[in-house]
Amino acid sequence: ALGVSNGTDGLKLALKAVGVDHGDEVILPAYSFFSTASVIAHLGAIPVFVDLDPATLLMDPDRIPAAISEKTKAIMPVQLYGQTADMDSIMKIAEQYSIPVVEDAAQSFGVKYRNKPAGAIGSAGAFSFYPTKNLAAAGDAGMVVTQDDEIAEKMRQLRVHGDIGGYQHQSLGWNARMDGFQGAILSLKLERLEAQQQIRQRNAEEYLNALTSQQLTDRVKVLERTAGSDHCWHQFIILVDDREQVREQLSQRGIASGVYYPGTLPAQPCIKELNCPPGDFPIADDAARRVLALPIHHRLKEGDPSRVVQALAEILETAKG
Repeated sequence: ALGVSNGTDGLKLALKAVGVDHGDEVILPAYSFFSTASVIAHLGAIPVFVDLDPATLLMDPDRIPAAISEKTKAIMPVQLYGQTADMDSIMKIAEQYSIPVVEDAAQSFGVKYRNKPAGAIGSAGAFSFYPTKNLAAAGDAGMVVTQDDEIAEKMRQLRVHGDIGGYQHQSLGWNARMDGFQGAILSLKLERLEAQQQIRQRNAEEYLNALTSQQLTDRVKVLERTAGSDHCWHQFIILVDDREQVREQLSQRGIASGVYYPGTLPAQPCIKELNCPPGDFPIADDAARRVLALPIHHRLKEGDPSRVVQALAEILETAKG
């Protein structure tokens, strides 16, 4: 595990260390934070998007084989919102085609999939400690992990300008070290993480119980759990119609909400030269229209999620009337 300057640089180091270079292709989900795609483009490689599993909004393994070509040099699942994708299926495909897997685990620190830690299931993985994350620095910070000694050494060099020691630059790397102050902050916050995670888990359970008791599950879709995966509840995501109207009504009641994310990766203006035809990613498109994140952070008090759901029930009942 190596501290790095941020999660984005971590992804870039991991991809470079497993061999991704100019003109190569990397398979990734069509829906994530922008850096998942941008790091590929910054390496001169080509993002190749696949659609999502509609139950979890994570990479759909069944769509990966059709996206593989002779140029494919990595598969990059995103462990979005706090749980992992179906890693058994993804790793089986990767092994069949001898393609390394780099995990974007920015939102899933501490999560395990079938007793394997997220980020360390594939060849390498990257975490973000941005201030909004469950384990948060005071500014930008991140971490890369691997169980491969060769990849570890490459990442160790790449984060310090490719220096192998004595100002000998064997490769062209970057200045991507973690600041020592952020490391100190993270060491302190790590001691509090387990207690904060228990509160997030309590909040998630209260949300799920309240949505059922308010009989909202036919109008509010809650994402399903990946079989075998823990969940750190970085976000509590629901899918609703008329999202902006719902958000406005929640805001008027003093309830904050978020949209992660309002657009798909292929639809971003700076990636449009890839010429992904509209409609190629219907699940991702639907998510971009309907995803809504409700408050779940550890500062919520017991009963707060129930009050959020009560407000949501009133809003949806008024809209129905």
